[in-house]
Amino acid sequence: MLLATVVWLGLSWWITAIYSDHREAQLRGQASALAQSSAGALGNALNQRLALVRGLAAFMAVKAAENHPEEIDLEFPAFASACYQQVPGIRNISVAPDFVVRLVYPQDAGNLKVVGNHLLDDKRPGFAEAVNRAIKTRDLAVHEPVELIQGGLGLMARQAIFVDERPWGAVGMAFSIASLLDSGLIDSMRTYIWGLRTKSGTLVGGDAGVFAMQPVLVPIALPEGYWEFALAPRMGWAKATAEEAEIAALRFGLLIIGIGLLTLTWIALRRRETLEKLVESRTRELSNANRELERFSFVVAHDLQEPLRSIVSFSQLVERGMSDQLTPEHREWLSGLANAARLMKSLLHDVQIYLGESNAPLPKRQIDAAEALAMARRKLSGPINQSGATLEVSPLPMVWADHHRLSEAFLALIGNAIEYRSPERPAVIRISSRMEGTYLYIDIADNGIGIEEMYFERIFDVFQRLHARSAHPGTGMGLAIAKKMVEHLGGTIRVRSQIGQGSVFSIVLPAARTRSVDARWERP
Repeated sequence: MLLATVVWLGLSWWITAIYSDHREAQLRGQASALAQSSAGALGNALNQRLALVRGLAAFMAVKAAENHPEEIDLEFPAFASACYQQVPGIRNISVAPDFVVRLVYPQDAGNLKVVGNHLLDDKRPGFAEAVNRAIKTRDLAVHEPVELIQGGLGLMARQAIFVDERPWGAVGMAFSIASLLDSGLIDSMRTYIWGLRTKSGTLVGGDAGVFAMQPVLVPIALPEGYWEFALAPRMGWAKATAEEAEIAALRFGLLIIGIGLLTLTWIALRRRETLEKLVESRTRELSNANRELERFSFVVAHDLQEPLRSIVSFSQLVERGMSDQLTPEHREWLSGLANAARLMKSLLHDVQIYLGESNAPLPKRQIDAAEALAMARRKLSGPINQSGATLEVSPLPMVWADHHRLSEAFLALIGNAIEYRSPERPAVIRISSRMEGTYLYIDIADNGIGIEEMYFERIFDVFQRLHARSAHPGTGMGLAIAKKMVEHLGGTIRVRSQIGQGSVFSIVLPAARTRSVDARWERP
């Protein structure tokens, strides 16, 4: 009986812990939905305000291009008044030709203080930097939250204006953070604590302590980065879960059952066995469901290519069959339809490769990396010749890999170097190898346009692009597929770069096998 009591107490604690984890997961799901709703409302409120800045910039760009400064002085107050009335909390609307503030709205004592302020010489921390970013990116630049001259914490947004490709000046708006939060947050926050901070960690609103409470985090996208919205129960996840009525009822039920099982030990043992089988069965069902979902995704990506081929074929048949009746505009429409279908087909093909990579077998022997590079060069012979690129290749070692994966990695990285070459000089791509500890590095260095450090992680995400498809075509999956293939080999792909100087992509692979033939290596 003593043994049965100890076993039951342990089992009761285990069941309670599992259910508590389950309830905490449900509570996190509810908090996540609430956080998504709040973050979405905040994002909408923020984007509504940033849209006003873009509208003001477009209005001023037209007037500046017409070179009628007197019209700007006459029409700015009416336009600014219309913006001022659209959303609450606008504290300042300004226009700065030659980056010197000349027009402000509303013209109260606080705003008039900034008239004549040279934005590029502003000594306040971060102000001139924000204007320079707006000039560099030709997009909105959002300043870290600051204390406004008009009082209270505010958000500054600026956008540079260009006329004939030359900077004409800038426009800007200042918004009240309190008004932004009032517009975005929902009311059901009594049992939760929330916080909002910038990418750099500056608190925008709420309680900074929530970020140490393992909160639900939801990013809010900005033109130059993101903010983070955090949400957690005021009393913490564990305590919020423990104080639920369902947990108390579970504990009481377990106590009643335990008393009965003291006299029926064999029932307890049998119940335990049944529970273990149930857990095993559910785990097996979940594994089967995951495999089925992956197979389904792969088949869908494959089967959707057939209707896309039909779209391309029928658009070509329409163009040939109705050649005499089609206007140039109609031909352009059909061409756009065919191009879109081809792009979708390429996307689905890359999705197939990405999904199927995990099921491909691992290599069982070393290969010469130079052979994989030669395969990639043959496939890239056209782009290499068309671009005039020069490949300088140093001797490459034997590596634990397979020709397919390694050549695909070379194909993606060299193709990326060719595509993003600098227009100011001939493309030179240098391929070399080195050892660092127990890992082998194969470096692909170029002299292209370079990548900003803030995008180093993003370029390896699926469908992520830093440039418009019209400027640089592609599916946006090449680097993601290459990295997944190299990671399947137990390595990774790293990048370092300087804007205007070029980039170095490194294929990192273990120098020797450290596990069984069909197992993966430790990642570097």
